Amino acid sequence: MVRPNNSRNLQEILIFALVPVIVGALTLASWLLGRWQVGPWLLLGPWQIGPGTLAAGLALIATFFGGWQRFWAGFRDVATRRITVNVFVTVAIFVTIAAGEFLPAAVIILIMAVVGALESYTLDSTRRSIRGLLDLTPPMANVRRGDEEVPVSVAELQYGDIVIVRPGERIPVDGVVTAGAAAVNQAPITGESMPVEKVRGHKVFAGTLNEDGRLEIRTTKIGADTTLARIVHLVEEAQESKAPIQGVADRFTVWFLPTVLVLAVIGYLTSGDVKVAVAILLVACPCAFAIATPSAVAAGIANMARRAVLIKGGIFFEIAGRIDSLVVDKTGTLTLGRPKVLEVISGDGIPKDEVLSLAAIAEKYSEHPLAKAVMALARERALKVADPDEFRIEVGKGIVSSYAGQEIVVGRDVFLREQGIAVPAWIERAVTDQSDLGRTAILVARNREAIGLLSIADEVRAETVGAIASLKSLGVGKITMLTGDNFKIAEAVASQIGVDEFRAGLLPEDKQSAIKEMKNNGRIVAMVGDGINDAPALALADVGIVMGGTGADVAIAAADVTLMDGNLSRLVEFVQMSRKVLRRIKLNIFFAIIYNVIGLTLAMLGHLTPVMAVIFQEAGCVTVVLSSMLLLWAKVPGPEKLRGRLS
Repeated sequence: MVRPNNSRNLQEILIFALVPVIVGALTLASWLLGRWQVGPWLLLGPWQIGPGTLAAGLALIATFFGGWQRFWAGFRDVATRRITVNVFVTVAIFVTIAAGEFLPAAVIILIMAVVGALESYTLDSTRRSIRGLLDLTPPMANVRRGDEEVPVSVAELQYGDIVIVRPGERIPVDGVVTAGAAAVNQAPITGESMPVEKVRGHKVFAGTLNEDGRLEIRTTKIGADTTLARIVHLVEEAQESKAPIQGVADRFTVWFLPTVLVLAVIGYLTSGDVKVAVAILLVACPCAFAIATPSAVAAGIANMARRAVLIKGGIFFEIAGRIDSLVVDKTGTLTLGRPKVLEVISGDGIPKDEVLSLAAIAEKYSEHPLAKAVMALARERALKVADPDEFRIEVGKGIVSSYAGQEIVVGRDVFLREQGIAVPAWIERAVTDQSDLGRTAILVARNREAIGLLSIADEVRAETVGAIASLKSLGVGKITMLTGDNFKIAEAVASQIGVDEFRAGLLPEDKQSAIKEMKNNGRIVAMVGDGINDAPALALADVGIVMGGTGADVAIAAADVTLMDGNLSRLVEFVQMSRKVLRRIKLNIFFAIIYNVIGLTLAMLGHLTPVMAVIFQEAGCVTVVLSSMLLLWAKVPGPEKLRGRLS
């Protein structure tokens, strides 16, 4: 198992930052020397090199040090008969250098070096995070060998080995329970909001957590065959299959570069002055065009970052502005991802707080997640919870306790019947009603009499309903909920929040298959999730969006957009900002084209010198930058304001 190496990560960061730092330092030094014409005079043999010459030399070094990969890519594209932005940039840079304009060339390369470093680091860190998911599997396991328990490396486990897992330990293999009982938190794999009771014959997964019992598990899958390892593989596979979208700049360059070259030749032939041809090429340098998209994207990313939305790349603005299908996970995304007592039901003449208090006494020292939910409500209602005199936990079933001469039994209806306690008809009806609502009913009995029940479920986030309604109003045509939870729970949540459809009982590969099916039908799909089980689907979706507040590291790594505060309202803001960015990019491209057309016309007529051409071209860049800066302060209404506008 490969574990993160912090020193290696530091080295990688330094390497990624090295090129833009060096190029930036050289460019700054060149500008200072060229701007004020001050600095050292160097004596090299018979030659004396002044600050102006030194400035040019530094700019050239910066250009070729930071841009050689771009130039090489441009030469390769030419060799394969492709006209791309790389070709245009290469031609423009070399012409700029030939005209003696060294500093603009260095600045262009500096911008490209910074962007390239960020992209490389993001990709590398994503891969490390995905592989780090395997750390959920413990390195050692206790294995039965005859009558003894022997610690064995997980890598040495064999099919059929009996593995012993105690409370609080993670399960190291996929397998089948042969003995014992326990509540297992398998949310990382299946996304189920409630721990699942595991007894003899039940399947368990590697990486899940044994919360409160002792299990003996017969190994059925190990290593790369486990469900957890398959999730890692699916994520990596999905990321590789996400095809890059050809940029507008490349499509524009296909016809623009040849046109400019022809115009330059015509300019030279008609004027007989090489400076006219140079001016044509310089004024058509794609600086403004090259920054039309990244400057708008950078401003949009900065705006969303202030709103706690982190975006990995500008391409996701483009896609998000066109999504027509949204897929959402349930547990931890639409809901809070933790059990909560939603209702206390009591019999005639029995106060509800009395039912809650008795349940809290019995559950006070239990570590079961449902017990924690009971205690949380007792604290919220400021109930004084006494210590039980005695208590016995029946793992996977319930609790038998006593206090002040009273016997207290807490558990599901089946457990009460096992204890010889009759369940009256009104409680049976209440259990059925709660089940139909997708809730878990925990019964409370005192002195062999059932007196009430607690309704427990995963609570829907406060902003969920409004966010879903707002997304529909923005034109997101179909919203589908995918969950590993059971059908009744999924149905209850789906009807409450207003999604168009839902699918329940899904494993990670099932969620990924659903995304693949939608994409094959020509849909542009965004996926919102938070758990490890969501990672393959997040990676395959056109835009993967993760809940950063509660999301697993691997899900955040696989996703393209992170809602850092875990607020679904931010998704509404992201979709709106995506559309603003797309409109701004189109406007910037329009500005760049207008400047090119006007500049080319003036250069063809001989009204621009090479220096004036550079100035004119830089004016286009300034216009595009100022246009993009407006996005820094652009406002996007949240769900409440948006619904108010549309009503």
